[in-house]
Amino acid sequence: MFVYNVKISSAKKLVSILAAASIAAAVICIVCMISVQSKVTDTATCDEIGIYALDAKTPDEQAEFLGRFNLLPDRDSMQSRMVVIPCEFDDVYSEYNEIQKAIGLDLSRFKGKKVCEITYNLNKSKFKYAVLLVYKDKVIGAHLTDGEYGSKNVPLTQ
Repeated sequence: MFVYNVKISSAKKLVSILAAASIAAAVICIVCMISVQSKVTDTATCDEIGIYALDAKTPDEQAEFLGRFNLLPDRDSMQSRMVVIPCEFDDVYSEYNEIQKAIGLDLSRFKGKKVCEITYNLNKSKFKYAVLLVYKDKVIGAHLTDGEYGSKNVPLTQ
């Protein structure tokens, strides 16, 4: 049997305790940063309408969201599907994100996330469709489109 005794001075004990506390604090900070980064905000701001809510859990909330932009969705026309925000934005998606920034949103925080794309036909609008990107019951992106191949997507403020 082999026995080895180690005596640690009080200074080394203090350094060890401080090192352990520093590591624990760093782990806590990293966990907090990750949780804040994945949290979806409740409101956004754009120049044309000011601060607006991003709630989109129900069709009523989605219609209210679009109504803030003076859009009237046909609620019976709603279609939804799951899509993934690309992990890396190419030129096309970077341009699409600029459309989002025009209404106070930014998709770059949601790279790689699976989101629900909800499409409504529009009544009394020069555009045929409004498209919402919803993550955790909040709108994270939206645009208007004619739905025809090659047509441009535009901000909800158009």
